[in-house]
Amino acid sequence: MKKISDAVHEIIDENPLLNFGFHHHLLNLSQVARFIRPLIEARTHKEASDSAVLMSLSRMQTKLIPKERLEEIRIDKINIHSGLCSLTVFKTREVHGELNRLFAKVQQRNGFITITEGINEITAIVEDVDFDGAVGLLSEKPRHVYRNIASVGVKFSDHVLANPGVLYRLLQQVALQNINVIEIASTATEFNIYVRERDVRLTFDSIYRRFSKRAGGLSDI
Repeated sequence: MKKISDAVHEIIDENPLLNFGFHHHLLNLSQVARFIRPLIEARTHKEASDSAVLMSLSRMQTKLIPKERLEEIRIDKINIHSGLCSLTVFKTREVHGELNRLFAKVQQRNGFITITEGINEITAIVEDVDFDGAVGLLSEKPRHVYRNIASVGVKFSDHVLANPGVLYRLLQQVALQNINVIEIASTATEFNIYVRERDVRLTFDSIYRRFSKRAGGLSDI
């Protein structure tokens, strides 16, 4: 027969909202115990008291505290690049050549372009002024097009690379604001998040207020 502690672990681990609140100490454990007690009883096939569930929750949270003390992330620089658009096309040899010509054309005028390649698709993000030219160079109609997007780019130091979950923790702040991420791109120490222009200020502020070096001054921002 399943133990109460095992059932508590399963329910917390399987529910993203409970898992997030539990790990960040945002929840009233007494209320959580009362809320999940019927779920515990359904899994263990026996009656469980609120106090027994609460005790299991408290022990679980205490054991997790050392694992949750992740090193604080501090970004060195954050910026916004607006007036962008993205085009996603099927990956073919012809498309590769066309995008290479587009890249060279944009680079000649020192414009903005980033290309992300997957197994079956390629996405190009360019400034809106290059949209018509990009579509004109492509022999196939783009599968997906986004206009009026912007990027929030962050730069962090090399030592941050050793920290687990860096990109997740950055995206988490955006997700908590219910902002839809259109695209992401990264290098070793830079991370760009592409969102609708209407969401770019909130995206910027959410990341800046959580990860900026305000205590020591973030002069590069």
